[in-house]
Amino acid sequence: MTTKTHEEMLAELIGRAAQDEGFRAQLIAEPKVAIKDALGIDVPESVSVAVHEDTATTAHLVLPPSPQLGDAELAAVAAGHSESVYDGKLPPHWHEGPT
Repeated sequence: MTTKTHEEMLAELIGRAAQDEGFRAQLIAEPKVAIKDALGIDVPESVSVAVHEDTATTAHLVLPPSPQLGDAELAAVAAGHSESVYDGKLPPHWHEGPT
């Protein structure tokens, strides 16, 4: 089984959305369902997926998560709860679902 990078998966989704208007509409309306259908990947419930479509007058810029941790995250790390710190803070770690 070949593991795709986040960038490769994103390129695949964007490419399919550019060629298939039905998939594009589903990706906008139900991104987790569209991702599952296209890539066979279950996006965890704890991860939110937002799809934004650029227009002739609106462009979207996506910034990566801030590398700085707040007081609550620092306390969690100090207590050894690293998973709670990273939940939602890094790009989603998608897991392949059953085929």
